[in-house]
Amino acid sequence: MKLRVSMIAGAALCALAMTPVHAAEGWYVGLGAGWARPTDFSYSTVGIHDTAYSDGGFIATGAIGYKYGHWRLEAEGEGSHSHFVGSNEGGTAWAGGSANLYYNVHIIPRWSAYLGAGVGYGGLNREAYGPFANVGNFGQWGLQWQGIGGVNYNAAYNLDLYAEYRYRGLDTHTTHIYSPLVGGIAGSDLRQNAVLVGVRYYPFAVAYMPPPPPPPPPPPPPPPPPPPPVKTFIVFFDFNKANLTAEAQQVVQQAVSTLKAQGNVRVLVTGHTDTVGSDSYNQGLSVRRAEAVKDEMVREGVDGSIVSIEGKSFHDPLVPTGPGVREPQNRRAVINLDS
Repeated sequence: MKLRVSMIAGAALCALAMTPVHAAEGWYVGLGAGWARPTDFSYSTVGIHDTAYSDGGFIATGAIGYKYGHWRLEAEGEGSHSHFVGSNEGGTAWAGGSANLYYNVHIIPRWSAYLGAGVGYGGLNREAYGPFANVGNFGQWGLQWQGIGGVNYNAAYNLDLYAEYRYRGLDTHTTHIYSPLVGGIAGSDLRQNAVLVGVRYYPFAVAYMPPPPPPPPPPPPPPPPPPPPVKTFIVFFDFNKANLTAEAQQVVQQAVSTLKAQGNVRVLVTGHTDTVGSDSYNQGLSVRRAEAVKDEMVREGVDGSIVSIEGKSFHDPLVPTGPGVREPQNRRAVINLDS
């Protein structure tokens, strides 16, 4: 049970650490502290050369900077102190200020790495007590510089945590002091390895608000209305004939199927002719054509009582012509379905 709880807690912490957070930009203030160890301290006087070995000590930093994109530029103040032992015993105090420039590279959500460099001005104070320098300080100001590499964790939209390594140097050329025991003493420049952890706070950062989701797509347009039901069918005849051809029977069958599907209650069949022959003859021919269509509809199952017929001779041509013209489009019967 304990193992399971530990696994769940570990997974939750891992998920939290990997949750994306919008990296802060703009002005920030930073504080850092850690451990620093100067390189061995060499000093000399007339006929004497000795080395003091550092035990390491603390380092603290404070900075004000500005971040934009991958870059950060800051003004920083630093202070460190460490103890050394040798023929003489004492301490090394270093204080100064630098302008630092960094380049940040995103690694995974919330995590980034950076490299940087700084240059500035610093003061060195070395206190030595022993057979060669039981009084006094080695003190001098000079150029200081540093190379920096670290990792950064975006803890919140306005807060970063970091850990970094620095290699630092202070070039005082040569520091001097006059000892009443041995006369003038000269000491070497300072180099230092440092490891720090710290925070950067962005007081003017604004919490990242993800863009609103896009609006839902508009509803699809309504389907087009169904086409109006077919209510007219045309049956064509051969010249001077009233019997149905095979094609004409298929048209009548389509009309009957539509009639049954739509539930029409009235049907009108109108016969027509071309302009060949007299009006009286063609009137009879047009009626016979209408009757032939009605008979076929009744044979297909339509109630004959709902089917009316009429003939119009050649007085309503589909294709207007002069007299005596055998126009196939005019030799027809028209089935009109009405609800």
